[in-house]
Amino acid sequence: MTRPFSVFLTPFVCIAFAVNAGYPAARTRRSIDTNLMVNPHFTIDLNGKPVGWTVWSPRPGLSPQATVVDLSRGRALSLEARRFADFGKWVTVVPSIKAGAVYRFEVLYQPRQVQQEDVSVAVILSWCADDRGALPVQRDYVDQITQVNGWQRAFRTLNAPEKSRSLKVELGLRWTNGGVVLWKDPRLVEVDPPRPRVVRVVTTHVVPPSPTTIEDNLKLMAQILDKAGKEKPDLVVLSECLLEEGVNLPMTEKAQTIPGPATEMLGGKAKQYGTYLVTSLHERDGALIYNSAVLIDRKGRVVGKYRKTHLPMTEGEDGISPGSDYPTFQTDFGKIGIMICWDSWFTEPARILRLKGAELLVLPLEGDGDERHWDIISRARAIDNGVYVVASSTVAKSPSRIIDPDGDVLAETLDRFGIVVSSINLDRESRLHWLSVGPAEGEARSLYIKERRPDTYSALTRVSRR
Repeated sequence: MTRPFSVFLTPFVCIAFAVNAGYPAARTRRSIDTNLMVNPHFTIDLNGKPVGWTVWSPRPGLSPQATVVDLSRGRALSLEARRFADFGKWVTVVPSIKAGAVYRFEVLYQPRQVQQEDVSVAVILSWCADDRGALPVQRDYVDQITQVNGWQRAFRTLNAPEKSRSLKVELGLRWTNGGVVLWKDPRLVEVDPPRPRVVRVVTTHVVPPSPTTIEDNLKLMAQILDKAGKEKPDLVVLSECLLEEGVNLPMTEKAQTIPGPATEMLGGKAKQYGTYLVTSLHERDGALIYNSAVLIDRKGRVVGKYRKTHLPMTEGEDGISPGSDYPTFQTDFGKIGIMICWDSWFTEPARILRLKGAELLVLPLEGDGDERHWDIISRARAIDNGVYVVASSTVAKSPSRIIDPDGDVLAETLDRFGIVVSSINLDRESRLHWLSVGPAEGEARSLYIKERRPDTYSALTRVSRR
């Protein structure tokens, strides 16, 4: 049975229901398993409205139909769009949030006939400086999704920001040509702070003499890894095709198999220093040659491989074949994505890797002849995806660098045989005031993904006929 409840309300949400439902305004230390949500089972009042929940929309003409739905097990909140412009949310406010505490939120949802779920289904947590949920200081999308018995589970663990006293929970549907979303089992619990994921990263800058040989370059690579190993790194990055830099041989003679002698040496060094290692080399695979990056783990094993997708004109003319996929790789400290040189001059590879969950982008490259160009490109890939970038160059004018999600260079080197090191926190929250969310703090890493409009991007995959 469905109970109709379609109304337009201002963004005011009353929290008196919270006290009546047994959630006191002031609280002592809560059990880690206590669900703090107001009326999580959607108990209704005499008018068929869920106690403690209201419906918000920008104006009456844009409000989707809002109802409470009886399921075989419990109730769900429903939003149904009648036209594309519809935009509405179910809203409640959780009082007595502790600034600085860590909370995990999750909710189950089920979209039906929604064309672009990533665009149209939105779970937002607004941390507020008042008890009524009217003064947001930070707003966050709940953007981690898993599947559970035919439902989607949206979840995220966050620190309650300074000055926050309440949490407005917003379950929304927007911009879809028809379609329904159901919500059930919202849950908010206070949890122990997670263990920080601090990663010690080393990037290198090696300019071999020219001409040189594969054997001599392999020795240089071993020497720079010995130098890097003294820093007790979690990850070391070597530049693009350093093995062959300055070697005057045909491509067919320089290319290596993977695994092969070069990766065997690199694996030995990775195992010796207990670090992950990324570099690229020209890979011979049957009759074809690729520019391939390898990921070697702490035990010296090749655990990942990426083939460069964007080839400069000169590489294509050298007989290099392009790759066609953007894999991400799970390490013991987080998920990484790899690009190679020319890939980074295009926005799509980095964005695809971020969409696949990459928290750190690794970039072996030969370099760029224009220092200003390289400076902008390397920072931009960090900024427009809200992630760290670790780049290793072998061109004298292009510094190897470690860049944070705000585009700030944490460390860089132009030494001809140099390393730099930085400890980066993959859980660091990089926020800006007014970034999309109004007079509050917004997080680029999440906003740039959740507020994309892939339903309008068909031109990106359309073959140009100019």
